[in-house]
Amino acid sequence: MKTRFLGRAKQHYFMDADMSEVIEEDTHDMAHLGRGCKVVVTIGPASHSVETLVQLLAHGMSCARLDLTWGTMQFHSDTLRNLAEAMKVTKKLCAVWVDTSGREIVVTRPTHVSDDGWLCLDQTPVTFSKGSEVVISTKGGVDDCSSHVLPITKKELPALVHMGQHLQVGRYMSTGAEGGSLMLKVTGLAKDEIKCVALNDASLAGALMILVSHRDTSLEHHSEDLNKSLPLFTEGDKTMIMEMGKKYEIDYVSLSYCNSAQDVIEARDLLNNFGLMQTKIVAKIERKAAIHNFEDIIAIADGILFSRGNLGLDFEPEEMAHLQKKCILRCNAIARPIILTRFVDTMVNTPRPTRAEATDVANAVLDGCDGVMLGAETLRGLYPVETVETVAKLCRSAEKYFDYRAHHEQLMGEAFDDESTLRRSEMGSLSNLDLSSASNHHMHSFPSYARSETLKISKRGSGDFDSINEDRIDDDDILSPSMLEGTTDMSKASSFGVMPISRSSSPKMTEPTSYMSKVESIASSAVRSAEKINAGLIIVFAQSGRTASLVSKYRPPMPVISVVVPTLQSNKLGWRLEGKYLARQCLIMRGITPLMAAPMSIRDGGLLEEAVAAGCKEGLCKPNDYAVAILSEHGNFVVKVVKVNAEGDGVLPYSEGGDVFFAPGGDTDAHRKLSEMASFATPPVSPKAANQ
Repeated sequence: MKTRFLGRAKQHYFMDADMSEVIEEDTHDMAHLGRGCKVVVTIGPASHSVETLVQLLAHGMSCARLDLTWGTMQFHSDTLRNLAEAMKVTKKLCAVWVDTSGREIVVTRPTHVSDDGWLCLDQTPVTFSKGSEVVISTKGGVDDCSSHVLPITKKELPALVHMGQHLQVGRYMSTGAEGGSLMLKVTGLAKDEIKCVALNDASLAGALMILVSHRDTSLEHHSEDLNKSLPLFTEGDKTMIMEMGKKYEIDYVSLSYCNSAQDVIEARDLLNNFGLMQTKIVAKIERKAAIHNFEDIIAIADGILFSRGNLGLDFEPEEMAHLQKKCILRCNAIARPIILTRFVDTMVNTPRPTRAEATDVANAVLDGCDGVMLGAETLRGLYPVETVETVAKLCRSAEKYFDYRAHHEQLMGEAFDDESTLRRSEMGSLSNLDLSSASNHHMHSFPSYARSETLKISKRGSGDFDSINEDRIDDDDILSPSMLEGTTDMSKASSFGVMPISRSSSPKMTEPTSYMSKVESIASSAVRSAEKINAGLIIVFAQSGRTASLVSKYRPPMPVISVVVPTLQSNKLGWRLEGKYLARQCLIMRGITPLMAAPMSIRDGGLLEEAVAAGCKEGLCKPNDYAVAILSEHGNFVVKVVKVNAEGDGVLPYSEGGDVFFAPGGDTDAHRKLSEMASFATPPVSPKAANQ
């Protein structure tokens, strides 16, 4: 039996507005571009210079993506150095995102290295005629590529396809605006080659990739996935990641062709072996197998990259919109950041998107995605800066009409349904997307989990702000994926979103009572209260990123600053400063702006004032605005409401009208009072009024 939340359709959250408001020209305040829905930019020859990176950061770039499928170590190293320089110039943080080649099947062709380290190919097109024979060979050399032979290096491929299956040959990071692709049908198989017939005419230039279509394979039969026998990382991936990790700080590794939770665990082990314990993992959902195992993957990955281009090969066009909404809905429900690809293909060659592309971006924002990724448009396109600015403006415009209240109310219901229902019912993987009513879904059962009876928060001194471990506040969050069964090491689970807990010997969690986790209760209360008092800013003091991600989950209409205080951690052989990674990693969460505090300043009572002053300086809030803060005071997790002073460089003290209200963590009565007594454009509730 399906759980309730899986049966709900994803709706657009669109607020009603007068036509005069809709057609009113938007000034697009630069301070807010890229602050809401994030823009991930693929860096290539068109965008890797310091000057261009400075402009990209100024116009809304949040993350810089380096794709290891193409380019040399020299090129990627130069890019990272240039990015560091651009961040110094703009004084803006930017996350570093490394995308692996992994199971990509590349057609080998002659290449040469340009002066800047980019791999270049002969751009003479390879022409194919409909009905002609094309052989994909594992024994050919780079000089053998022709209209009849496509040499590859993945020797496992002939054993992983079957007669009659369709293959697609297309350009690396191809776009619909740059021409079509070649479709092949398998007609013969041998140990080292695949004989095919061309189903259409095509003329292809540049780096060529081969994809196998799974449209004829149902979700429940994807235990025989094409890619499972191919290595998750190439040797080139491993070498580059290890070398980059020694010299630079990598915030995210995007796992190409991730098909299961086990792939994420394997990647986590590899990164740990390279000493990249602070690097987080984004699972790239590209094939039907990943959709089949979607629940398991989102439970353990730190983020999701929804690759609409490659998924379009496995699913019919009419299924893609439904699939996109379902996947966004599930990621929203557990506060897992989700980024979508392939939006403004025509901007590779034109400075303006089509109406359909502009609407596509707006619809993704209204669906609830955390960010959009740009590929060929910024890697080799003619207008990389204009593309980033345009997409950031499209996102900002859609956010203005996003119905935050409806989104908040639905997710509140999801949170209750999720955490109670999953403890007492069966839960399937995302074969329950139910794209075909005739599919026979395999349902996974899972054990019950016990929650701790006590709240364990270590008090760290008597200062105004204490260090609080967000991962220990909630011992009662549960994602309940099938991957939690067996001997899965839960230390590899994500520190973002709702938190899975380790197995307990107690099987008593079967009561029908709905409830919400403590951290999420505080985060949702803070968002609701900020909206009701018309606050200009939310401030979160982050240690693991969990609270910030849960605030982002509810998509507050005002900016959110995540204050990260770097701390010294011992690794037995020495000390390392932790926190810099987390600040940049918050840059894939919708609405979150990270702020780095001075190391070890966690007991400084002026930290909240500095955060407010920084928000005013960045244009995120104004003097006399209210700000809602989530922090730890004297060992208690609290929501605090303060008022920005007239100068915008701090907060008003209580004696001067800066009313505050404390809501201790887990105190549902306090949360209810704050939510009930606060209203639009009214001052927050004072402690005196709250006690009456």
